[in-house]
Amino acid sequence: MRFVMALVVSVALADAHTYHSSIAQLDYIAAKKTIEVIVWLHTEDMERAFKAKHGVNANFDRDAEAFVSEYLRTTFELRNREGKRLEQKWVGLELKVHFLAAYFEVPASALTGLTLTNRLLIDGVPDQVNSVQVKQDGQARNDLQFDRAHAGTQALLKPHA
Repeated sequence: MRFVMALVVSVALADAHTYHSSIAQLDYIAAKKTIEVIVWLHTEDMERAFKAKHGVNANFDRDAEAFVSEYLRTTFELRNREGKRLEQKWVGLELKVHFLAAYFEVPASALTGLTLTNRLLIDGVPDQVNSVQVKQDGQARNDLQFDRAHAGTQALLKPHA
């Protein structure tokens, strides 16, 4: 009996997540003048945000792609040197039990001068941490961290890069 209880407790702990995070990768493809973006989020966190907006009886599985696409447009914003928001071209969503992956592209002539505002789940989840890896043609260029204390806008490249 103790073995069964220990197994049930460890499975329950494995299913719940206590660390709230997102991971994003932005890869500027110079030949295409496009930034390819992948954002990984906990499905449970996005479903909670969805139900907070649409009600507890709303169907996340049916409406996840539309919701995540719109949510990213308003909380994950790339801007050019002049402050103009760059348009996201939605590619698709992979929805898994624990994680989801959102894919989109952003046309850009270069990485230099671009900024990112990343507010993913920060307003609703106090300990949310959003990590972003910036690449150019597959080569790492910079890493960014966003959390409640650092939720503002950051340059994609360090000033000396």
